[in-house]
Amino acid sequence: MLWRVPGLIVLLLAPAAATYLYGYPDIARNIALGTALAFHLGVLARPLAPFCFLIAGVYAAAAVTANFTDGVAALIVASAAATGAASSLGFHRGLLAMLAAALIGSFEPAAADVVAYRSLAIFGGSMYGFLLVVTVGRTMVAYRPVAVHSKTALSYSVLLAVLVLVAWFTARAAGLAHAWWLPLTVAALGEPWLRGTPGRAVARLALALAGTLMALALFDALVEPALRAACGVTLLLAMLTLGRKRSDLQDFLLTPVLVLLAAGDADYSSGVYLGGTLLAFAIVSTFTVLGKWVLWTLRPDMGHVVSA
Repeated sequence: MLWRVPGLIVLLLAPAAATYLYGYPDIARNIALGTALAFHLGVLARPLAPFCFLIAGVYAAAAVTANFTDGVAALIVASAAATGAASSLGFHRGLLAMLAAALIGSFEPAAADVVAYRSLAIFGGSMYGFLLVVTVGRTMVAYRPVAVHSKTALSYSVLLAVLVLVAWFTARAAGLAHAWWLPLTVAALGEPWLRGTPGRAVARLALALAGTLMALALFDALVEPALRAACGVTLLLAMLTLGRKRSDLQDFLLTPVLVLLAAGDADYSSGVYLGGTLLAFAIVSTFTVLGKWVLWTLRPDMGHVVSA
């Protein structure tokens, strides 16, 4: 089965690669994002796969309202809360795709015609990603979701909304131009269910947060799009092979993969924003570790496997 994964990656990235080679890098980037997010949603939350068309709509809503703090903040809080609430069914990891679309759009404000142009490409990529999910992805990628008790899901929903909002405001206050990865990392790392003791879970979370920043700093040093694309393909391969039985590894790789797909020539962690990034990251990481430690301590839910 594993030898078929490289073929799946080729299928995932083929439309974006062809568009890029024809001289349309911006369209290629948005197609790649739409494909990756739809595939992520469809694989990790299969019953919700038909709703992948909403990815483009969520991105557009966030981008159009990005300069209106109240409106875009409400959208982000709603997306984060819905993601946390879905943990009662084990679909929270899949719904990270919707949250990612909202966060990316919130850091890419533009006029309505530009947003429509980008959203159309994301929509096309989303439909292609859905097609892959219901065809080759259905048999090649197996996933058994882990759900938590409804009370744990409610607590996790509130916590995730608060932490994502804190991370989002902190990134904006620090003046980071492309820091949607910061609140996404907060949401992706640290499951609502507890594996082992709270102390060990906190240690794993802290290491994963630090590892994400280090990975982004490394990727930022790769100025050639071809090198970033190669790293992205490598991480996708790792997600679909090594991460098949390691949900924590898949969650850790999600943010770097999306950054590499969305990066273009943007600086995500180093350069002139280094000091601001480190300070914002330290603040957000502290809140995240404390918040999830409280959740794991007060509601030590071990989770249970449900049918996909």
